[in-house]
Amino acid sequence: MNYIYIGRHIMAKKSLLYTALGLVVFAGGLGSGVSLASGQLKQVTADLAPFYWKAGDARFSAVDGYNDGTEQLPGSLNYKGTTYIPIRLLTETLGYEVGWDDATKTATILDPARSDDPASDMPAPSKTEYMPGAAELRSSAVMLAQADKNAAVLETLTAGTKVDVTAETSRDWLAVAVNGRTGYVAASATDYRFKADRPAWEQKADDVIAAGLKHMGAPYEFGASSKQTDTFDCSSFTRYIFGQNGVTLPRDSRQQSQTGQDVKIEDVRRGDLLFFTTPQRKNEKGLQRIGHVAVYLGDNKLLHTYRVGIGVTVTELDSNWKGRIVSAKRVISS
Repeated sequence: MNYIYIGRHIMAKKSLLYTALGLVVFAGGLGSGVSLASGQLKQVTADLAPFYWKAGDARFSAVDGYNDGTEQLPGSLNYKGTTYIPIRLLTETLGYEVGWDDATKTATILDPARSDDPASDMPAPSKTEYMPGAAELRSSAVMLAQADKNAAVLETLTAGTKVDVTAETSRDWLAVAVNGRTGYVAASATDYRFKADRPAWEQKADDVIAAGLKHMGAPYEFGASSKQTDTFDCSSFTRYIFGQNGVTLPRDSRQQSQTGQDVKIEDVRRGDLLFFTTPQRKNEKGLQRIGHVAVYLGDNKLLHTYRVGIGVTVTELDSNWKGRIVSAKRVISS
């Protein structure tokens, strides 16, 4: 049994003023989580007692601990007769990682080789054209400079041309982008459905996806905090964009796979969650096979983040990904 502590702290002359995120006892194995109720938050003063411990070839004490130039913590502390050592210092010394979710107050010890980054063997996505407001012309039409039938003609478009609807100007006109140009086309010439005419679930899915597209290119970072939007990992990304639209999801992909309604892969629709295995998890059983989550956009496309150097992106649901699907869930009710 290893005593550990986690939290923010400052050094005093003979003691540690410690804002506890919890003084806890961790008795689980790797991959376990330490959850701390918000009611456990408190500030305590702990003694820097003479205590030494080793991890591998490294030796630590109350005055010899972690210091990265901006943050400092001792190698041990004593609180009410119990000696604690820092979870971060221990796990990182042994080559593992600690993920922290501030919303649920959960610390998770993970082997980096078994993290939620499935993409070490996945190719970077090819250039994927995605039109969030895609519509197709049912008949030939002209793209005009203004939403007025007498406006200047910018381009003549043939039936079957796909346009990206960027705004619903009125019931008669749509602002569109096509072939690198922007203009207006008559709504009657397209198969576009106005948002107000769509079912509630589809409107919610559109809002979730729009929230995600605002963060295109945001860097991938395993264990990224759900309290910020500078970086994401796969599950913090889905948790954030759904949360922005009133749908609460748990922190990691395995937990998220246990929410919502089961959906057959052939029945997935826009806004559903798809769960994938990873090379490190493909031989696991049940829930432990899952290592990645993505949002299905429709039209055989995924919105997700899965690899350092790529970040939030849209990819095709191609054979690379289809071969790894474990399950699908619907978290936006009909």
